[in-house]
Amino acid sequence: MFVLNPNYIPKKEGFYYSCEWIEHGLVFFPSKISMCCFMGVKEGIQTIIQDNFYGDNFKVDRIFEVRNKFRAFHKKGKIHINCMNCPSLKSDAWDERNYINSLYISHWSNCNSKCIYCYSAQHPEEFKNDNYHLIDIIKNLTKNGILRRSSKIMFGGGEPALLDEFEEIINFLLDNGFQNIRVHSSGIKYIPCIEKGLREGKIHITISVDSGCSETYKKIKNIDCYDVVRANIKRYAQCKTFSGFANVSAKYIIIPPLNDNIEELEKWLIANKEDNLSYTILDIEENWFNLNKNNIPQHIYDLLSYVKNRSRELKTNFELYERINNLKSI
Repeated sequence: MFVLNPNYIPKKEGFYYSCEWIEHGLVFFPSKISMCCFMGVKEGIQTIIQDNFYGDNFKVDRIFEVRNKFRAFHKKGKIHINCMNCPSLKSDAWDERNYINSLYISHWSNCNSKCIYCYSAQHPEEFKNDNYHLIDIIKNLTKNGILRRSSKIMFGGGEPALLDEFEEIINFLLDNGFQNIRVHSSGIKYIPCIEKGLREGKIHITISVDSGCSETYKKIKNIDCYDVVRANIKRYAQCKTFSGFANVSAKYIIIPPLNDNIEELEKWLIANKEDNLSYTILDIEENWFNLNKNNIPQHIYDLLSYVKNRSRELKTNFELYERINNLKSI
């Protein structure tokens, strides 16, 4: 449903409100195809392109049909109710040519940890028919010039190490000129095919540690693999580009009241430094965020400021992810 909203009425000729995902995004979820990354917006997954999708009968024309429908309404200031107030919306003179420049692959839920914040672990009944095959679809989109080689390619999941065609997809992307690939992993199982992309500077791997010690790790992940994960992070960090840079990051999801304290964050930051990581990444647990986003406690902002300042001191890049990036200020 599209609703007229005065805040989104175009104010300049040729401009209208949209986002990079509505314009040129494609997302593969379990049993459905969407054009929304959801970026911390709870309702985002409802921007469906094709429902009940299990790898067969992929309809390229349907992608652009839905996209053009959104464009037509947005040009009139009518915004889909599931996009309303999304921080990704902005007024721009959008390129309306039909191509894909952002691809998010997150169609499987198999994982080797059981994070307490994971939606698929909390609702396993919704993920019975996942893990359909994508390699032929990706090849055809590339061959036909629809998926651009400049695209951002992201793997969510599930754990990529457990996706049976992950290595085949990665090798195809690397061999066909894709240079902006981001992989999210638990880090429990080392993935050899990542090494080539790291050394070529085409892959960035992000591993969610969410803790600074094994005790907290076990409480969050429900598995005792902290030392294994840190060893794999250090191993990935040795795969540097010709310029000596490693596109490897450890992510910390703040989960009140389990790990929202300076002591835990400091241990995590020091471990990252010792493992020669180039990035520190923060996010915040989705359920907690949705309940508290209109009244975020000051101590959360204090933690963000602390990590930002310490990252600067430790000479690592500081990055905010998804929900926490939507906070008004830090």
